[in-house]
Amino acid sequence: MKLYRINKLTGPGGAVVKKKDVLAASDREAVQRAADSEDCPVCDVLKDGQSVGSVT
Repeated sequence: MKLYRINKLTGPGGAVVKKKDVLAASDREAVQRAADSEDCPVCDVLKDGQSVGSVT
């Protein structure tokens, strides 16, 4: 399992409103968990400070 950070944004390219750390087996799983979250209409998913995906 790897640690990922999900940043909830005000809009695409917007300011970070909320941060959440999650554990996932892969980048794809982390992005899917963000997409499934009711908390993330617009989110960026980061691993080690690098973007691995986003939800819009």
